[in-house]
Amino acid sequence: MNSSNTYNWNGKTILIVEDDPSSIMLMDIILSPTDATLLFAGTGADALRYVKDNSSIDLVLMDIRLPDISGIEITKQIKAVRPNITIIAQTACAFVDDMERSLNAGCAGFFTKPIVASELLETINCFFEPEVKKSFRTKTILL
Repeated sequence: MNSSNTYNWNGKTILIVEDDPSSIMLMDIILSPTDATLLFAGTGADALRYVKDNSSIDLVLMDIRLPDISGIEITKQIKAVRPNITIIAQTACAFVDDMERSLNAGCAGFFTKPIVASELLETINCFFEPEVKKSFRTKTILL
Protein backbone atom coordinates (compact mmCIF):
# COMPACT_ATOMS: atom_id res chain seq x y z
CA MET A 1 0.00 0.00 0.00
CA ASN A 2 1.34 3.43 -0.96
CA SER A 3 2.16 6.08 1.60
CA SER A 4 1.51 9.75 0.94
CA ASN A 5 5.21 10.10 0.09
CA THR A 6 4.75 8.01 -3.06
CA TYR A 7 1.98 10.17 -4.54
CA ASN A 8 3.06 13.16 -6.57
CA TRP A 9 0.14 15.43 -7.34
CA ASN A 10 2.21 18.49 -8.11
CA GLY A 11 0.04 20.68 -10.33
CA LYS A 12 -3.21 19.39 -8.79
CA THR A 13 -5.38 21.49 -6.49
CA ILE A 14 -7.59 20.01 -3.77
CA LEU A 15 -10.21 22.06 -1.95
CA ILE A 16 -10.88 20.71 1.54
CA VAL A 17 -14.22 21.87 2.91
CA GLU A 18 -14.09 21.24 6.63
CA ASP A 19 -15.01 23.19 9.77
CA ASP A 20 -13.41 20.97 12.42
CA PRO A 21 -9.85 22.07 13.30
CA SER A 22 -8.71 18.51 14.10
CA SER A 23 -9.99 17.21 10.77
CA ILE A 24 -8.32 20.12 8.94
CA MET A 25 -5.02 19.28 10.60
CA LEU A 26 -5.38 15.59 9.74
CA MET A 27 -6.15 16.33 6.08
CA ASP A 28 -3.16 18.66 5.93
CA ILE A 29 -0.88 15.98 7.43
CA ILE A 30 -2.16 13.31 5.02
CA LEU A 31 -2.18 15.41 1.85
CA SER A 32 0.76 17.83 2.20
CA PRO A 33 3.43 15.24 1.26
CA THR A 34 1.70 14.72 -2.12
CA ASP A 35 2.73 18.22 -3.29
CA ALA A 36 -0.86 19.02 -4.28
CA THR A 37 -1.94 22.60 -3.67
CA LEU A 38 -4.34 22.50 -0.73
CA LEU A 39 -7.08 25.06 -0.21
CA PHE A 40 -9.24 25.09 2.90
CA ALA A 41 -12.80 26.37 3.30
CA GLY A 42 -14.58 26.32 6.66
CA THR A 43 -18.08 27.00 5.32
CA GLY A 44 -20.17 26.05 2.35
CA ALA A 45 -20.32 29.66 1.20
CA ASP A 46 -16.51 29.87 1.20
CA ALA A 47 -16.30 26.60 -0.75
CA LEU A 48 -18.66 27.85 -3.43
CA ARG A 49 -16.69 31.11 -3.70
CA TYR A 50 -13.41 29.19 -4.06
CA VAL A 51 -14.81 27.03 -6.85
CA LYS A 52 -16.25 30.03 -8.70
CA ASP A 53 -13.02 32.02 -8.35
CA ASN A 54 -10.49 29.24 -8.95
CA SER A 55 -10.86 27.13 -12.08
CA SER A 56 -7.71 25.18 -11.18
CA ILE A 57 -9.45 23.18 -8.42
CA ASP A 58 -9.33 19.54 -9.49
CA LEU A 59 -11.06 17.84 -6.57
CA VAL A 60 -13.16 18.78 -3.54
CA LEU A 61 -13.27 16.89 -0.23
CA MET A 62 -16.66 17.94 1.14
CA ASP A 63 -17.72 17.66 4.76
CA ILE A 64 -21.46 17.01 4.82
CA ARG A 65 -22.12 18.75 8.15
CA LEU A 66 -21.10 22.40 7.83
CA PRO A 67 -22.07 25.33 10.05
CA ASP A 68 -23.86 27.38 7.40
CA ILE A 69 -25.18 25.25 4.54
CA SER A 70 -25.14 21.47 4.27
CA GLY A 71 -22.37 19.93 2.21
CA ILE A 72 -25.03 18.23 0.13
CA GLU A 73 -26.59 21.58 -0.83
CA ILE A 74 -23.18 23.10 -1.54
CA THR A 75 -22.32 20.08 -3.70
CA LYS A 76 -25.41 20.76 -5.82
CA GLN A 77 -24.46 24.42 -6.16
CA ILE A 78 -20.86 23.60 -7.08
CA LYS A 79 -22.01 21.04 -9.65
CA ALA A 80 -24.28 23.69 -11.19
CA VAL A 81 -21.21 25.92 -11.69
CA ARG A 82 -18.66 23.18 -12.53
CA PRO A 83 -20.47 19.96 -13.48
CA ASN A 84 -17.27 18.00 -14.16
CA ILE A 85 -15.48 18.72 -10.88
CA THR A 86 -14.88 15.67 -8.67
CA ILE A 87 -16.40 15.93 -5.19
CA ILE A 88 -15.87 13.32 -2.49
CA ALA A 89 -18.16 13.53 0.54
CA GLN A 90 -16.93 12.92 4.07
CA THR A 91 -18.87 12.84 7.30
CA ALA A 92 -18.60 11.73 10.91
CA CYS A 93 -22.35 11.08 11.13
CA ALA A 94 -22.78 8.38 8.53
CA PHE A 95 -26.22 7.13 7.72
CA VAL A 96 -27.25 5.31 4.55
CA ASP A 97 -29.43 8.31 3.77
CA ASP A 98 -26.39 10.64 3.91
CA MET A 99 -24.53 8.49 1.42
CA GLU A 100 -27.49 8.31 -0.97
CA ARG A 101 -28.15 12.05 -0.76
CA SER A 102 -24.45 12.82 -1.30
CA LEU A 103 -24.20 10.60 -4.36
CA ASN A 104 -27.49 11.94 -5.72
CA ALA A 105 -26.20 15.51 -5.26
CA GLY A 106 -23.23 14.71 -7.49
CA CYS A 107 -20.50 13.32 -5.24
CA ALA A 108 -18.26 10.74 -6.88
CA GLY A 109 -17.41 9.04 -3.59
CA PHE A 110 -18.24 8.92 0.10
CA PHE A 111 -16.05 8.47 3.19
CA THR A 112 -16.95 8.09 6.81
CA LYS A 113 -14.77 9.53 9.54
CA PRO A 114 -12.40 8.71 10.97
CA ILE A 115 -10.59 8.91 7.65
CA VAL A 116 -8.20 6.08 6.83
CA ALA A 117 -5.25 7.82 5.19
CA SER A 118 -4.35 5.03 2.78
CA GLU A 119 -7.95 4.73 1.52
CA LEU A 120 -8.26 8.48 1.05
CA LEU A 121 -5.00 8.66 -0.90
CA GLU A 122 -5.87 5.68 -3.08
CA THR A 123 -9.31 7.09 -3.82
CA ILE A 124 -8.00 10.51 -4.79
CA ASN A 125 -5.34 8.84 -6.94
CA CYS A 126 -8.09 7.05 -8.85
CA PHE A 127 -9.49 10.38 -9.96
CA PHE A 128 -6.09 11.89 -10.75
CA GLU A 129 -4.84 8.80 -12.60
CA PRO A 130 -7.86 7.16 -14.28
CA GLU A 131 -5.95 4.04 -15.34
CA VAL A 132 -5.55 3.22 -11.64
CA LYS A 133 -9.34 3.25 -11.18
CA LYS A 134 -9.69 0.07 -13.23
CA SER A 135 -7.83 -2.02 -10.68
CA PHE A 136 -8.86 -0.09 -7.56
CA ARG A 137 -10.53 -2.05 -4.76
CA THR A 138 -11.77 -0.42 -1.56
CA LYS A 139 -14.73 -0.21 0.80
CA THR A 140 -15.16 3.39 -0.32
CA ILE A 141 -18.09 4.02 -2.60
CA LEU A 142 -16.90 5.15 -6.04
CA LEU A 143 -18.93 5.89 -9.13
